[in-house]
Amino acid sequence: MDAQSFLGALAPAVTDADARERFLADPKAVLAAAGLDLPESFKVSAREGDAAELTTTLPALLDPEADISEEQLAAVTGGMAPKDLIAG
Repeated sequence: MDAQSFLGALAPAVTDADARERFLADPKAVLAAAGLDLPESFKVSAREGDAAELTTTLPALLDPEADISEEQLAAVTGGMAPKDLIAG
């Protein structure tokens, strides 16, 4: 999904009350229906406000020199971040 398609998926929620209600209730499902296939581990939330914004939360910075196990590497490449990779 490119940026235009992403914005197109959001547009109905700006002009149509039913589309807005659906998007606020389950934004991940609305985006998936528009072709944005996110990993199961991704959480998507929506809220009403005065300004449009996109917030992305990144896990803690990992040391590029640190050794990680094959299992941890497989989880990251599979779109999942194990809890022990995300320092909190």
